Amino acid sequence: MKELNYTPLDVIDTKLTVSSECFFERQKELSHATNIRKTDLQFRIKQLKTLYYAIKKNEKNLIDAMYEDYHRAPQESMQLELIPLYNDILNMIKSLSKWMKPRRIYDMSPTYMLGKTYVEKIAMGSVLVISPCNFPVLLALTPVANAIAAGNTVILKPSEMTPATAIQMQQLIENACFPHGLLQVVQGAIPETSQLIKSKTLNMIFYTGSPKVGSIVAQEAAKNLVPCVLELGGKSPAFMTKKFDINNNSKLKTAIKRIFFGAFSNGGQICVTPDYLLVHESIYDKVVEQAKIVLNEMYPTFNGDLDYTHTIGPRGYNAIIKKLEESSGTKYIPQSANGFVSNEEKGQYCIPPTLILDCSWDDSLMEEENFGPVLPIYKYSVLDETLDMIIKKNDQPLVQYIFSDSEHERQHILTRLRSGDCIIGDTIIHVAIQDAPFGGIGNSGYGNYGGVYGFDAFTNERTVFKQPYWMDKMLFMRYPPYNETKLKLVEAATEQQPWFDEDGNNRWYRNKFFYLFTVVGVAVAAACNQYA
Repeated sequence: MKELNYTPLDVIDTKLTVSSECFFERQKELSHATNIRKTDLQFRIKQLKTLYYAIKKNEKNLIDAMYEDYHRAPQESMQLELIPLYNDILNMIKSLSKWMKPRRIYDMSPTYMLGKTYVEKIAMGSVLVISPCNFPVLLALTPVANAIAAGNTVILKPSEMTPATAIQMQQLIENACFPHGLLQVVQGAIPETSQLIKSKTLNMIFYTGSPKVGSIVAQEAAKNLVPCVLELGGKSPAFMTKKFDINNNSKLKTAIKRIFFGAFSNGGQICVTPDYLLVHESIYDKVVEQAKIVLNEMYPTFNGDLDYTHTIGPRGYNAIIKKLEESSGTKYIPQSANGFVSNEEKGQYCIPPTLILDCSWDDSLMEEENFGPVLPIYKYSVLDETLDMIIKKNDQPLVQYIFSDSEHERQHILTRLRSGDCIIGDTIIHVAIQDAPFGGIGNSGYGNYGGVYGFDAFTNERTVFKQPYWMDKMLFMRYPPYNETKLKLVEAATEQQPWFDEDGNNRWYRNKFFYLFTVVGVAVAAACNQYA
């Protein structure tokens, strides 16, 4: 494994200062442009194009680096990481003009109807992106691209647990032709990250990782009132309910393959992986029977070689092994993996895809997010009791997966169980849906991104209202000296009236003076437009 040179703490302070100064200098320069919005748009698009080709030219180096770090299967690096990243950046370039366009607000009350109101999205400033080890490129450079698209300067802190990939990303960023200070990299672990999140010059932090560390990041950021987006993990359940048609064997096998794709891709190290499968007792035996068949079909020649991603580092590996040893469930691995032993002395941390059958709620694998290629399968009898237990033990998961042919069952689960996202009939692929929000709730995080939501995450919505000076002819009553007549005019012109009585029954009567002011205002507006 490559050795990662950590950024000295004094250099981190310099990078933070440079990032902040770069943002303010660019805004100052931009303010002198003839067409500010057009100039800004062109600049941002140019940087996104630079980032796109910097990644594209280093594609093989990145794939090789991920393979070196944790034996990441090359196809998984392409289909789960690089292709979604390319698509995200291209979508930003294509859509940025629309995203940046101010949004008009129409308030037809007399006070505002003749003014002009719009909402513009302004950059936050200097932002920090802290990325995880499980998707070391996608979850680093997607928020970086979002931040650049939103007009910010960025400091990226990659995961130290994937050093070869972190080095490659730093090299591709430093070799790209970005303006000085626009995008910088800080390498390091706890001391370096602590230095970053305590900075008073940052304007936003985007963190992806564990709830435990996310809580620390949020607490430190709060001391300086720095807003955060936290993309965390969670123990995400998959349901296969009583109303799922197991008599359709092809459909059942497809459902199981989709669950396994989510559970075992990337060595199970995905924040949205289905962490455990809940199967109704009436279909449990048939589901388990087919699950064993599908597992052997998906991994016919398992040997921990090229097409299977390993666990990242000894700490995660040992944690999974310990849970498996303590589990009271029955373990089942592909027949081709029988006798397989991971060579830890050579840095090989490989765990075969493992089903744990007949699990109980107090099993070692049912306590917290497993983050490995293991899938506990739990037999339940009463859906509501099962939902009660989930809410008690692992409320607010990042995502929930539902395999049911009953719309009532699906809505029942969705209504009771809060989650960041939900997929019906598939797993994990929702994260690549363009312009759909992805994010957690409660312990699984807050804030979201994905397409326009990623752009919004790195901007602040600012209301701009322009009021004509001649409007004082209609709004004179707001100024002192006050009297009874002015008060009645203020009430008549600005206070809306309820359209329901005290019993909650709707009525059509509303303040006639409010309507009068509105009609007069519309007439004046029409006249102004006619002679403008």
